[in-house]
This record gives sequence, C-alpha cells and structure tokens, in this order.
Amino acid sequence: MQVLGPAPAPLALLRGRHRRRLLLKTRRDIAVQPILREWLARVPVPNHVRVQVDVDPVGFL
Repeated sequence: MQVLGPAPAPLALLRGRHRRRLLLKTRRDIAVQPILREWLARVPVPNHVRVQVDVDPVGFL
C-alpha cells in the first residue's frame, strides 16, 4: 500500500471545518476498508475532533 498525503483538500476549510486528503494506492485484491478501520481504532483522536472517512469518493477533485 502506498499512502499519498495528507494534503489540504481543494476546499480546505468548508463550513468552518478543516479538511485533509489521503490517497491510498493498493492492488485491487487488497481490501482497504478493514485496514482503515483498524488504523482509525489505533489513532488517538481528541474529543473535540471528528474524523470522517469517505472511501472511493465520487468527487475526489
């Protein structure tokens, strides 16, 4: 798996929320969602921060 980013999203600040992007490049036979779920469970996130993940977004640009 290759991780590109994080980088600011094109609309880095939207409705008062900061947005970042990560692009994960993998082979087609690798299930990314279980990997993301495990990674997010291990990352300490402060109570005032909300993390939202959009897998395979339609409008990436």
